[in-house]
Amino acid sequence: MSKNPPNCYICGKNCEDKLDQCYYCICDTSICDVCINSIKKNDATWICPNCKEERDLDKSMLFRDQ
Repeated sequence: MSKNPPNCYICGKNCEDKLDQCYYCICDTSICDVCINSIKKNDATWICPNCKEERDLDKSMLFRDQ
């Protein structure tokens, strides 16, 4: 399975039908809403499993509340 968007980097599930619920890193990695819990650093950040960068949970979503 591909690990590139829209597939989840961790589980490989195709998330094309729920792009707005996934989290994204600038290294072209996407994480589904289920797997994000396994890589959360705290309530506000997560660590990308591909590039190891720390990402903000709210800012790494495709669509954000204003």
